[in-house]
Amino acid sequence: MFSCKIVSCNLDYTSIEINHLKPLSIGRGPLTKIKDPRLSRNHVELVADCKKGLLSIKLIGANACKAGNTILKSKNESTQLEHGEIIELLEKQYPFRVEFSPDPTKNLLSDTSSSSTEEVMVGKQTTLNNFLITKRKSTSDENALDPNHFAKKSKMENSWEEIDGGKLILFTSDPGAQHKSKIAAFDLDGTIITTQSGKVFPTNCQDWKLNFSQIPGKLKQLIEDGFKIIFITNQAGLSNGKVKPLDFRQKLCDIRSKLGIPIQVFISSGSGKYRKPAIGMWKYLSVNANGSVSVELESSFYCGDAAGREAKWAPGKKKDHSSVDRLFAINVGLKFYTPEEFFLGQRSVPYKKPDFEPRNVDASGPLIQPPDAPLFQKKQEVILLVGFPGSGKSNFAEHHALQSSYDVINRDSLGTWQKCVAAVEKSLDAGKSVLIDNTNPDKESRSRFVRLASTRELPCRCFVMNTTMAHALHNNKFRELTDEEHAPVSRMIFNVYKSKFQEPSLDEGFSQIVRVNFQPKFRSADDERLYKMYLLED
Repeated sequence: MFSCKIVSCNLDYTSIEINHLKPLSIGRGPLTKIKDPRLSRNHVELVADCKKGLLSIKLIGANACKAGNTILKSKNESTQLEHGEIIELLEKQYPFRVEFSPDPTKNLLSDTSSSSTEEVMVGKQTTLNNFLITKRKSTSDENALDPNHFAKKSKMENSWEEIDGGKLILFTSDPGAQHKSKIAAFDLDGTIITTQSGKVFPTNCQDWKLNFSQIPGKLKQLIEDGFKIIFITNQAGLSNGKVKPLDFRQKLCDIRSKLGIPIQVFISSGSGKYRKPAIGMWKYLSVNANGSVSVELESSFYCGDAAGREAKWAPGKKKDHSSVDRLFAINVGLKFYTPEEFFLGQRSVPYKKPDFEPRNVDASGPLIQPPDAPLFQKKQEVILLVGFPGSGKSNFAEHHALQSSYDVINRDSLGTWQKCVAAVEKSLDAGKSVLIDNTNPDKESRSRFVRLASTRELPCRCFVMNTTMAHALHNNKFRELTDEEHAPVSRMIFNVYKSKFQEPSLDEGFSQIVRVNFQPKFRSADDERLYKMYLLED
């Protein structure tokens, strides 16, 4: 039995059945689930010829629609579409895909007998010619004479996948038809598109335009050169409520329609391992979303606008908002281009390198400075740690102090500094040595514990973590990525520590000041590889 339907490219997968040769008017209303007042209730009239595999579209409403490559602007203007083609009820908005069952293009091109392919094509010639004659006028003669054109078009389906509870969203057009070993990967915002309004952030999901006029031609040339086109984009607005998922999916359908090429889009909806510069999206591509085709890194590349360029890198240009795209490419091992370099042929410009270089962390160097200072002592003492969150204090306490039978007092577990003071007093009165695992940025916070040692005539040493803020931020991000139970520490906490920090001195009553170098301990080789990647966005 022959049938026809149109299927929304949006999240809700609205499907509308169209009976054979029976006119159906659609527009704003419950059938399409569209509430846009620019769309008439009876906006277009659809008539399906299920036997020929043709859908006639006639504009009834006041605003233009788009059917395939044809824009219908005048009332009663009409055209025809085939299986797999797209109708946009408003130009660049509300796309629906035409689906006939059975797919007439497959029926025409499949070998259903034991005859050779050549015999089948001859046997089908009359039907195929009739089919081509009825094709709408906007199709080129070259495509109309190419049977493979129809076979390819029959695969034109947009698919959406939510991976890992929606942390990663994958949009694929033409699934199964575009797996390649060479990958041309692009960021989306600021690279492929920019805002129509000229504002930094889009006012809505219709506020976009192509960044450069050269983009469609360049992308089509890449496809001709054997590349697969993918977009890799951070879209935290999807998880914090600033962007509606339905609207964003509509936007991607519009962009794909504008470009007119098969694309695959990897969307990180929040934080975590999928958010650039972490390589979770690329790993998913390589393992799960490229068929059985292995990716050739040396033949692939990544292009993005977040490249760490300083202000005035070009006349009137502001500095890049981050370095996340450049760092992502470095993490994966891809050649990197800015949009201006790739699409406009401009020369590369200087950029700011990250403040912390994770690949230079040396776990084999001296743990403390001066190296002749005793790490721990047999006689009772107080050790006060000083350092950013994520500077390695707890790591040091776990791997060294606890093994030396020191009591470790930690504010994170006790809650207040008053409880910490009480716990230190209890341990000291029991004759135990104590290590205080708090940030202790200023003289005031340190003095509480120095007094406890002084009143008992015990030495109090200060161990300062030799870890910069950028290094500590990196460590914090690493903990977030490898320990789902670890509570994230906001950047504001780091800034507060930095503003309060006072360099410790012997004048505060310390018997010695020791600097502790960060020496990471990894549970696996995968953790070590992750740690040595750039994890921060700037």
